[in-house]
Amino acid sequence: MRKIILLVLIIFTTRLSAVVKVTFPDSFVNGWEPYIGKTVEFTNTLMVCGNYYDSLILSTERLYVPEEHALGLAEGDSTLFWQLHRNNRQHMISLSCKISNYKVRTGATLKKLTAKVVAPGKLVTGATPKFTNNRPEAKPKMPNGGLLICASNIQNYFFDLGGYAQRKTTPKQLQMQTLKISKALTHIDADIYAICEIQRGDSAPQMLVNAMNQLANKEIYSFVSDGWDNQDMISCGYIYRNDRVKPYGKLIHGYADTASHYHYRMIALGFEELSSGERFILNINHLRSKRGTGAESNEKRMANVDSLLVMLNTIKEHNIFADEDILLVGDYNSYTYEEPLQTIIQAGYSDILMQHAPHGYSYVYNSLSGYLDRVFASPTMSKQITTAQPYHLNADYFYSRGFKRGLDDTIFRYADHDPILIHIKLGK
Repeated sequence: MRKIILLVLIIFTTRLSAVVKVTFPDSFVNGWEPYIGKTVEFTNTLMVCGNYYDSLILSTERLYVPEEHALGLAEGDSTLFWQLHRNNRQHMISLSCKISNYKVRTGATLKKLTAKVVAPGKLVTGATPKFTNNRPEAKPKMPNGGLLICASNIQNYFFDLGGYAQRKTTPKQLQMQTLKISKALTHIDADIYAICEIQRGDSAPQMLVNAMNQLANKEIYSFVSDGWDNQDMISCGYIYRNDRVKPYGKLIHGYADTASHYHYRMIALGFEELSSGERFILNINHLRSKRGTGAESNEKRMANVDSLLVMLNTIKEHNIFADEDILLVGDYNSYTYEEPLQTIIQAGYSDILMQHAPHGYSYVYNSLSGYLDRVFASPTMSKQITTAQPYHLNADYFYSRGFKRGLDDTIFRYADHDPILIHIKLGK
């Protein structure tokens, strides 16, 4: 009997000792090799930073793109940039586990993860980890009164199903996309929506406005016609509450060449608050995406910025809208320390998000967070902005909650970028 008890104790002790307690990243500063093939238990809390196919990417905190804190590749490969880049890579764990990405989002935390190390930085567990989704889902609190502007990239909203560069969408997917976007925008309840990635022409904004008015059960939403025929071309546009504001003046384009994609992606228009009669100019920009080499991509965005500054100078010099208050919003495809944004700042426009939400983000890519969506303001406009905040409806959620899966008709993951909410009090 004693031998049996001793054998059981030996087996039990062996099983206990097979699980090695570790702390990330301290236990792995000399490499992962001593732990490969072993089961480890993490004593510190881990956070979901992203996903890659069937794996979740974990770290001890949210990881940010290096360009949010340092000059990047296009500006000369700064030492700090490479330090941050290496630090991010050293602080990532890939976990394969039985869990639906539909139910987990970036920012979720995990305590006492137990998993087997199969390769450096790669773990596997047959268990279903219990994540705590502790990111708030409520809309950022905004002051009373004034106007609320929502700047939102709505991720290729095309009514004709062909979609930008033939990114095919079925009728059912388009219906789901329309529902998710319209639900989200009406929930935000902004006075003006500055939209990126909507199809050129009137059909796409009209379809979206129809859905928003149906949800509101009254005709309170209108859109600004761009005056062009429908075409499979990406564009920007304005949707607004017709009982709160009205547009004035003529739609201004940053590019004179109508054959250029950027003719439709850099626009400006005046708006008047009905209750006060106060006015301001709202400029929307969608700069060139981050494709190609760092230098090539940066060069094309800099060309966009050059055209933007020419347009803004023309507006001011010729007093086109009879106002000095200019608010710049949109998808700039650039992070804080990249040259395009620094050039705008040097031209005299304030970086509003860095003033009101400097540690935030609006986009998650390759498990790294950052602001691609930006807000700038002229000196007179800057004084009238009470706050600007990202609303994390999208970036924290994985693609499985998007419209193409057809699994979710909520406001979450209606696009890949988070909307930015800007509250202004005109005449302040």
